[in-house]
Amino acid sequence: MAKRYTRQQFLDRLWAEIKRGKPLVMTGAGNGIAAKFIERGGVDILGVYNTGYFRMQGYGSLAGMLPMADANEMVYQVGKREVLPQVKETPVIAGLNGVDVLRDMRLFLEDIKHIGFSGVHNFPTVAWFDGDFRKTLEGTGLGYQHEIDMLNYAHELDLLTIGYAFNEVDAERLMRDAAPDIFIYHAGITRGGSTGYSASQGLEDMAKRSQSHYAIAKKLKPDVILLAHGAALVNQEDAQYMLDHTDCHGIQLGSSIERMAVEVPLQERAASFKAVHYPEGVKRW
Repeated sequence: MAKRYTRQQFLDRLWAEIKRGKPLVMTGAGNGIAAKFIERGGVDILGVYNTGYFRMQGYGSLAGMLPMADANEMVYQVGKREVLPQVKETPVIAGLNGVDVLRDMRLFLEDIKHIGFSGVHNFPTVAWFDGDFRKTLEGTGLGYQHEIDMLNYAHELDLLTIGYAFNEVDAERLMRDAAPDIFIYHAGITRGGSTGYSASQGLEDMAKRSQSHYAIAKKLKPDVILLAHGAALVNQEDAQYMLDHTDCHGIQLGSSIERMAVEVPLQERAASFKAVHYPEGVKRW
């Protein structure tokens, strides 16, 4: 079963890695076997998200933003039954929907902590929405403030906190009102593979936008840990580009680690078995 860390223990692990000159790697894990072998690869943080579950069922990540299932219950159960039992030492965090009006979030966070999660991330998030829909959510009491409150509750419970923002206004609000331990600018759905989004930001644009958000985060919380995520960050070369061109301390991976790791290898392995043949001259019909 995964080891649960206090917030300070968690942060000490991360900063020790950074001070060793090793960029951080945070990944999603949509099921137990993904968690088991990603941990063996040496990552620093494992995250359980409803999007990870949908990705590993063959669907696009945005399925996790639609009302198909109870996002928080899914993360709780996948974490408790599949991911946490397979992890030994890597800290595991829960991606939670802070705008969950059917739960007492304080009590739910206590349950999350009790089963072994060491941190909380505000995802799914209304920050992904914009335009009239976002304004309506905010105007009808279903806005981003719930997520900020959730992160503050988590901090009070000694859980590490991770904050997503998609624009500079939300980034400033997040850092001012919740001051998460880790800030991630979400650059958009990852490119590539069967369910990637080809119109996502290019790598150069992603780096520039990420850096502008990091500047806001660092101004309000100088010791915040910064991670790059999404859009054009698909492979190791992309990760290196982000490290070279922004102030990020590392990367967060979802589709790039789970979905893309299995799509082509599974197809190729199935095809290789299908390519076997009967011995020459032997008929079995």
